[in-house]
Amino acid sequence: MPRRPRSPALKIPDNRQIALLIDPDDTWGRSVIQGIASVVRNVLPWSLWIAPRDRQWRLRVPRNWQGDGIIAAIRDEKTAEHVRGLQLPTVNVSYWEQDDPDWYRVRTDDARRAEMAFSHFRERGFRHFAYYGPPSQRYSPSRGERFLKVVEAAGLDCDMFHSRSFSRDKTSIQERTLHWLQQAPRPLAVMAADPHAGVLLTEVCNAVGFRVPEEIAILVADTDELLCNISAPPLSSIVLASEQIGINSVRILEALLAGKRVKSKSLALPPLHVIERQSTEMLAIDDPLFVDALRFIREHAHTGIQVSDVLQAVPLSRRSLEQRFRQLLNCSPADEIRRIKMERVKQLLISTDKTVAQIAGSSGFCSPGQLCFVFKKQIGTTPLEFRRSQRSEN
Repeated sequence: MPRRPRSPALKIPDNRQIALLIDPDDTWGRSVIQGIASVVRNVLPWSLWIAPRDRQWRLRVPRNWQGDGIIAAIRDEKTAEHVRGLQLPTVNVSYWEQDDPDWYRVRTDDARRAEMAFSHFRERGFRHFAYYGPPSQRYSPSRGERFLKVVEAAGLDCDMFHSRSFSRDKTSIQERTLHWLQQAPRPLAVMAADPHAGVLLTEVCNAVGFRVPEEIAILVADTDELLCNISAPPLSSIVLASEQIGINSVRILEALLAGKRVKSKSLALPPLHVIERQSTEMLAIDDPLFVDALRFIREHAHTGIQVSDVLQAVPLSRRSLEQRFRQLLNCSPADEIRRIKMERVKQLLISTDKTVAQIAGSSGFCSPGQLCFVFKKQIGTTPLEFRRSQRSEN
């Protein structure tokens, strides 16, 4: 019986060993890792490995590890030194601004985050603003500086929680926080640096009887589902493009490992949207008719309403309505309708794969052509160009 010819040996590609120095214990870290895994799974010959912790509970790669690349959330000099010592292609996915010249970086756009937070508060009529960021390595001081810059650009003041001490003792921070809040104007709109800071601020408010959100409204600059929902009251938060950060970090590292040129050293991705929970669920304006008009616009702008529809819903003359909007929001009712519609369009372009026609239909535009015309006029680019720019690869 003749022998069967041997089948050619399967060529198994060399697996790349990639270490992840990203903390999987919070929502942000898990989301970034999920984004990384979604690209690698069944597509790239990579073995992903979350680095173990050392005795100080820091993510560290053992000295004998034979790897090919690193994706890391570098937040302090010690971790930076550790990664430098590995001498491997590295993509940093943290805020840390003291990057090594050989590293590439994918991060959240802090300027866009600050604009989103300010817009959320302004839609609710707040005039007094503050930033709360106790000493921590979880976030950069620039997070508060960006918010301060956005508020001041609008001609308003922003109070900053400044700590004379870098002590992270919770009791000490609570005492300084209480003193700071007692001096602040109310109602006060506070952007908290992260969920931990937001929970701490809420605890202080509850302990001394400051009502949230009636006196102190709190919006967290990042989202942790557990912390935001167990807070009393639950905390409104900004949803970041964490999975996209992971996805783009893989694409950059893939190019580096292949010896390809990467266009830019740094890529900043805008946040996606705000999840409104009870901590900002109010309108801080002592004008019931104006509040009713503003609420009507917020709830119905996406249906294609006009100013005439607002006047039918609220017993005000057109002149009075225009005057109140100019006085309280420095814009007209029509401007506010257009702004709310455009924010919805941008959110859908960034966070969904809906077509322009679908987005036009669910955002109050009578046709895709009208949406494209208005979008180009206001934003300076087409909707699809805007979507590509927000999801662009480096």
